[in-house]
Amino acid sequence: MKKFSKVVIPTAMALSMALSTPAFADPQSKPNGPYIENEQNISLSSYMSNEQLTNTLKKLEASSKGKMKLEIAGYSNHTLDGYKTEVDKGDPLYVVKFGDADPNKKRILITTQIHGNEQIGTEAAIDIIQKLSSGGKEVSDILDKVAIWVMPRINPEGSDNQYQGTWYPTRYTHQTWLPENIQLPAGTVAPWYYNADGSERAQNNNGRVVYGIPGYDQNRDYNPNLDFRIENEDKSEVASFLNSRTTNNSNYGGFFVTAEARTVSGVFKEFNPDVYVDVHHRGFNTLSDEDNRSVPVQVAAVVADPYTDPFTGKQYEVDEDVLKLGKQVNALSSLALQRGFSHYGAVQKYPDVNLPGTALGAFALNDTAIMLIEIKGQSQTLGQKQAGMLKETVKVPLYEVFKGLADGSINEVDPEIYNAIPESTNRIEDPTTRDNE
Repeated sequence: MKKFSKVVIPTAMALSMALSTPAFADPQSKPNGPYIENEQNISLSSYMSNEQLTNTLKKLEASSKGKMKLEIAGYSNHTLDGYKTEVDKGDPLYVVKFGDADPNKKRILITTQIHGNEQIGTEAAIDIIQKLSSGGKEVSDILDKVAIWVMPRINPEGSDNQYQGTWYPTRYTHQTWLPENIQLPAGTVAPWYYNADGSERAQNNNGRVVYGIPGYDQNRDYNPNLDFRIENEDKSEVASFLNSRTTNNSNYGGFFVTAEARTVSGVFKEFNPDVYVDVHHRGFNTLSDEDNRSVPVQVAAVVADPYTDPFTGKQYEVDEDVLKLGKQVNALSSLALQRGFSHYGAVQKYPDVNLPGTALGAFALNDTAIMLIEIKGQSQTLGQKQAGMLKETVKVPLYEVFKGLADGSINEVDPEIYNAIPESTNRIEDPTTRDNE
């Protein structure tokens, strides 16, 4: 794909950055911004296209001297009734392997860019892959004890989405709900996380951009029953479930209608990791009423309550030891970012949620400790600004977790440190309104 140097949000008039930036005396947060203003050009030129990602991964594998193995785990946009042609495969979903699925090692799986407009996680993952593939004593000590698998972009179609000839990354996958193709009655309601018109929130909540390609929020398409497949279920039962608002909602697992979710779950089953990390982006917060440091990252070790599968009746619950390890992983990550009174240390917990249809929720309910990393800002609200700093909020904690898993020190971390991380609060809903308060 051709790389475009800038994105101009199409709902806005083309005004200069100088004219669109307000002046105000008291900053909302420290550091204050940078926030993308209405009508401002957004540069994404430092982020990798799918083609650039492929080339980078291949070069890193070639230079790793056998330490890194690059594999294609699957392809995007896989219709449920099978591929029609090679072209229909879509884009490759890569898995980078440092070590095999060795039960004698600790194992950690990392995924990034489950939402196509959340690019910094992928950039951070590439830096981590480069460090692990370059070797050295510390890396060797880690990889002797820990197997690390990374899927650095699991929504390639949303990542490379185009709108009016311009690169416009979007949250959603590209796929159309066609119930007849999977033997469901015509008119069966789509899963609740289907985006029928292909639309995306525009810059700073200023309306929506309709780019016109239907798709799914992949991070609602997972299921605690990792073997669930619509094509193998009673079709009338599935249709009844989907056609009822009381069941077709976020309280239940997803339907594995995307190739991406099926592929990631397949890698998870193959690897059976001790720890699973998923990297996202979110909005803006300050730490508290008394501390207006800008929150660079939120973390979470819990995203799903005990769950009963509505089709099989099987019960799922997060194991106590698994939950303890998850809290230790998140606590160590928070500790790694404490640098005096800098904004790096302004870590919060993600809001309390129950989402069994997320990858994190489904995998936690299958006996894997989890860490959600939520970096501040979306591509519409941050562009590539602060990318270097925000990459550090991913790389530094993960590398400490690698070392903690390798030398066993992770087991000495007090889970109460996680419990003491401040709760999510003080959200800045729309930074462009800050001068009007």
